[in-house]
Amino acid sequence: MKIFLFKPNVANYLVGLACCLILATAYAFEYLANLQPCVLCVYQRIPYTVAIGLMLVAAILRKNSQFNLILFIATSVVFAIGSAIAIFHIGIEQHLWQGTPECGNFMKTDSIEALRKQLLAQPIVRCDEVAWSLFGISMAGYNFLISTSLLLYSLVIVFQRK
Repeated sequence: MKIFLFKPNVANYLVGLACCLILATAYAFEYLANLQPCVLCVYQRIPYTVAIGLMLVAAILRKNSQFNLILFIATSVVFAIGSAIAIFHIGIEQHLWQGTPECGNFMKTDSIEALRKQLLAQPIVRCDEVAWSLFGISMAGYNFLISTSLLLYSLVIVFQRK
């Protein structure tokens, strides 16, 4: 007997709802708490948006179990990418490695004027600064935990259907 939460048709809605709640929380922090995201924070939202789209298609085509299996495999890949982005962001926050040029970590110029232009073009929010944390875990850390949990949940759905 399958546990209710692991039924494929229920999983479509649970994953989609979880992604909606995660994005709503991110936007609430941004617009209600005035906590501006860095570029990597914005990138970390993309997998949730893609997963919502995949789960909408899965819900619409719920009677086609083979296609739903493919959609859950794709969703697993999306959450793996989300986890990888979160790990990369955590590494930047912990100063384990440098971020991308969009993160504002690079200052390579050969003149004062070029340096001034580069400083003025810097993003307001840097990727290597933890803007908010709870129990010592940054938002990127929570994103990693959530993305990985949804990845594992999606993989359970995939492997129980095979």
